[in-house]
Amino acid sequence: MKKIYIFLVAALAWSAVRAEDNTLYFTDAAIMPGQTGSIQLCMKNVRTDLTCLEAEIQLPEGLSVVQDDAGNPVVTQIHNRSSVHELLANVLESGNLKVLISSADADLFGEGDGPLLSFRVQADEDVLPGNYEVKTVGESLLVNDVAEAFYSVGVTGNVLVTDDPTGINDELRMKDEESGAIYNLAGQRVGKANLHQER
Repeated sequence: MKKIYIFLVAALAWSAVRAEDNTLYFTDAAIMPGQTGSIQLCMKNVRTDLTCLEAEIQLPEGLSVVQDDAGNPVVTQIHNRSSVHELLANVLESGNLKVLISSADADLFGEGDGPLLSFRVQADEDVLPGNYEVKTVGESLLVNDVAEAFYSVGVTGNVLVTDDPTGINDELRMKDEESGAIYNLAGQRVGKANLHQER
């Protein structure tokens, strides 16, 4: 019995370490009522070779996913870590954004820490200024090259809705003073590990 218990504890500790090595997070953003802005979904995978990401993203009331004339969500894949992967994205009946980045040949994402995709959101004209939470719903799925699954649960990000366009940088910079994050005029966080080019 002791051997089984020790094995389970060791297995749980190992999986916890592995889970920390494979995490998702959002960049913060700031937009004005009636305007649009971009949010990035980022992934940190420093020890595990991953091939696939699937996630469902929920926006709070007052924010919605921007869609093109054909009804497709405006989502951009950031290719520096997933150049041979394909992106599928859809807005569900609930209004949630469903995204899948995968490779038919099980090609690996580049290791590291940074964005995989960005998506456009719009604030309603009558939304009140304040902080709004963007989050993943259920378990986001990460798959490695030998079909092992890792799950990321409860990933959240923050959208600041402000009616002061000159204050976007100042408010966000103050909020993240300790982390040293810097925001551009579009309300996108830049600098540190989050500064990446889209192709």
